[in-house]
Amino acid sequence: MTEALGAPAATVPRLETTRRLVGASFDLLARATEETRRASFYVGCIVLGLVAPFALATWTIQVRTIHLTIAETTALSSSAATGWYDLLAWPMLIGLVVAAIESRLVAIALLGGRLVDRPMTVHQAIARSRMVFWRSIGGAILAGIPLSITQFTFAALLASAVPLGGEGSFLAIILATALVGAPFTYIQSGIVLGDVDAVEAMRRSFRVYRARKVAAIVVALFETAAFLLILLGLSAGLDVALRVFDALGLGPGSGPAGLALVTAGVVVATFAFGTLLFTVTALSLAPQVVMFVGLTHATLGLDHVRAGHDHDPGVAPPGRRRFRLITRSMWLGMIVAWLVLLIVVELVAGVGG
Repeated sequence: MTEALGAPAATVPRLETTRRLVGASFDLLARATEETRRASFYVGCIVLGLVAPFALATWTIQVRTIHLTIAETTALSSSAATGWYDLLAWPMLIGLVVAAIESRLVAIALLGGRLVDRPMTVHQAIARSRMVFWRSIGGAILAGIPLSITQFTFAALLASAVPLGGEGSFLAIILATALVGAPFTYIQSGIVLGDVDAVEAMRRSFRVYRARKVAAIVVALFETAAFLLILLGLSAGLDVALRVFDALGLGPGSGPAGLALVTAGVVVATFAFGTLLFTVTALSLAPQVVMFVGLTHATLGLDHVRAGHDHDPGVAPPGRRRFRLITRSMWLGMIVAWLVLLIVVELVAGVGG
């Protein structure tokens, strides 16, 4: 594929040693701060639009039930409001899945472009993410099957044979998962940067793993730690918020001003969770990108969305829809979720008169 006129030539990054891998990864993240910050806002908007209605509905029910009798609370649990509330779980789950997958794909695209000194815009990275979205899911399934079996088997063995305790068993399972997952760790980079399908990406991941086995384990450990960092960040954030609300006397029994303040806090916290999800994901994937590009020099998958190429988001050629930051289906899901939230609020308010 020919380069667009005026496009800078890609820099060939040096192959980092395993000892330098972590430092090089943080250097890359520092260089890509501006792009990743903007991308985190995009993921935050997805989570806000699809997850916030469920969070707000939960808060509404909490506020309402504190003023109801036991009989009225029982009536609420069997009313139509519960059915509509349960319906909100679907856009929430879809939003979390889409946000998690897009975070990985967009982060790999942004970091890969920055690593070869041909930075991408957030729009270009999102366009690349949508090109390979289903391929990425296929790759995740291929890698997830052996990892799930390993986690289940190792957890069962530890529970019956080695009484390490809760934290010790958890850390042992993480280490085992990283060791087994190391050969699969470059699948997503192979799909986004190498421009191959899931099966071929798995084959190439094994080849890259054999070239630097210890580095692949480090990469796998970083990715495994991402889940823990998200949980710790979410837990710490909720703990701080609850302490602040408690100190200010804010809760379901607060007056109108207090309820409005907490409601605004729920909205802000939901958006912040989306930005945290992307930021931690980018942090966990930086070593993968550094090592994959260093070993393969493969970033041709990004060329599809660069200016002047076949999937340039700034151009809508005949027969293809114009690029939208938020797709029509996503807008539809958000509108439906917020309309259902209004229905839940109305039905909950009507319980008990």
